[in-house]
Amino acid sequence: MSLFAQVLINHPYSRHKADFTYKLPDSLNLQAGHGVLVPFQNQEKAGLILKIHTNKPEFESKMILNSLQDSPLLEPWQMQVAEWISEYYFCSKFDAYRLMLPKHIWRKAKSRTISFKNFSGGKLKKRHSLNESQKHIVKEILNKKITHSLIHGVTGAGKTEIYRHLIEDIVSKGKQALLLVPEIALTPQLLAYFQGHFQNIAVLHSRVSDGQRAAAWKEIKNGKISLLIGSRSALFSPFKNLGIIIMDEEHEWSYKQDSNPRYHAREVAKKISKLTGAKLILGSATPSIESMHEALNGDTKLFSLKERISGVELPKVKVIDLREELKSGNYSILSTALEQKIRSTLAAKEQVILFLNRRGSASSTVCRDCGMAMECPNCFVKMTYHNTNFRKKTLLCHHCGKIEILPDSCSHCGSHKIKHFGIGTEAVEEALKRTFPKAKIARADKDTMNKKNSHYELHEALNNKEIDILIGTQMIGKGFDLPEVSLVGVVLADLGLHIPDFRASERSFQLLTQVAGRSGRRLKRGEVIIQTYNPEHPAIHFSKNHDYLGFYEQEISSRKKLNYPPFSKILKLLFSHPSEEKCKFASDKLLKALKEDAKGHHIFAAPALMPRLNKKYHWNILIHGPHPRLLIENMNAALLKDWRIDVDPLQCA
Repeated sequence: MSLFAQVLINHPYSRHKADFTYKLPDSLNLQAGHGVLVPFQNQEKAGLILKIHTNKPEFESKMILNSLQDSPLLEPWQMQVAEWISEYYFCSKFDAYRLMLPKHIWRKAKSRTISFKNFSGGKLKKRHSLNESQKHIVKEILNKKITHSLIHGVTGAGKTEIYRHLIEDIVSKGKQALLLVPEIALTPQLLAYFQGHFQNIAVLHSRVSDGQRAAAWKEIKNGKISLLIGSRSALFSPFKNLGIIIMDEEHEWSYKQDSNPRYHAREVAKKISKLTGAKLILGSATPSIESMHEALNGDTKLFSLKERISGVELPKVKVIDLREELKSGNYSILSTALEQKIRSTLAAKEQVILFLNRRGSASSTVCRDCGMAMECPNCFVKMTYHNTNFRKKTLLCHHCGKIEILPDSCSHCGSHKIKHFGIGTEAVEEALKRTFPKAKIARADKDTMNKKNSHYELHEALNNKEIDILIGTQMIGKGFDLPEVSLVGVVLADLGLHIPDFRASERSFQLLTQVAGRSGRRLKRGEVIIQTYNPEHPAIHFSKNHDYLGFYEQEISSRKKLNYPPFSKILKLLFSHPSEEKCKFASDKLLKALKEDAKGHHIFAAPALMPRLNKKYHWNILIHGPHPRLLIENMNAALLKDWRIDVDPLQCA
């Protein structure tokens, strides 16, 4: 009986047609997951066998030419995950399986040693003894049949030490461990934590080269890697015997992929855990509302750590009302209280972190005569003013990257009265240099942290006390464990509070709490000063008191009343086109079709929060209700052509 194979071909056409049928030669011992060489459009192409069957197609099938490897490229669980991603997130099989394979895997990559730079501040840390709370958590997770766990621990509570003990136990049994982190910035410190205690560690994130990624992939597949530390894409590595998945800072938005396929690492990790039997541990000081709700009401086991492992109290938080500062005549970036605290902290030879979630020198540049704001011609959003040595007096669009020289006069009325409003990290840096000329000041944002080893070098400089004041965006708001930081200042807490999205309050609370947690982690109780024009906002009120559960109770009550997740599901459809008229036409057409059989769902269409980016207009359709995917599964494919689908979106605006 002849055997046939469904083969996914490494070709753009596979994005539309899932796979092609080929005949298996008797001389080759092939199975699902094998890489093969096949004839395709008068060429030879690499492909992946998805399935072997005996159903002879109606057309004449070509023969597979050869096998690319002796053993299958993918583990059975990887293929099951790829099929699930394709179905759940409405993406092609090509895009789903592409997640599993590094770009250069089809080539015979040169063997190379995988080594990672250590930095002087990860001088190898001693293995700490666990306190009673930590011991209880480790014992419960390891000795009981607990598959999914959530560790909710205040900042500095010793979650990483728990991770290390869990991983040690799993690795000692000959199994592999995966530790997921949301940001590259966290990798150097975690490496320092684990190096010396484990052999054969690999690291995978966006800054790792294709060659290194392919080499690491092969060593993981061969079982030579016992611990993998990486960002969300590390989930798809070919583990032979995965025993544990730990997802640190599980609440972070960077775990959600914003391009096709738009998967969430947490949901994929749950699927992998189910298929492989690996334990799944989520950890955070500010868990997502969905994860906490599941821990309190579902199958996830909740563990709590309410005190810092050092015994030092959580930092004292003071909220400064910037409206009162203005009334008193203070128009500077720093409130009187924050400036005084920075001065006394520097005098004590301690370090300061200042947080502002915006790059640049100003958020908008406006003509004071006619009021016209300088906009990006590609995106119709305000351009950000930059005034640095390498970007002297320029306007930059942080969405498409367009740079323009700052005009001398207004293009609308000709006035020379051009003024910059708002503040960014550059403006804060300039103000601090004027106020504290002797301080060693550094800035950490996407403009300064763009080199391969930027994060290692920043950690090294901070640990060596080569920096007195660090100014940064959200990349410094988590994971930094610096004993000399005793003061954290939030320059403007209002950014993000008023975005028209039901998760805006949650995200602001998480950011503020995580940033505050960088202060006073080891030596003495730290201080935090939050500057805001809206001190009564719940996100600020609850973060001031380190009250996660209080915030959770208010937020979950509000979501239940409004039937927002986790009490419902949301699906977002996205359409882009250079013509605004065509966007609206496509939106109206699909909206009408969806509403014909809404099945109790709330459906509406609107321009995106940023309606024009990169010379294209963007429109969204949101489906909100119990089972929004059902409306899409039964939809005429022609109506969905050119629409992108985002299942469980984190941003609805």
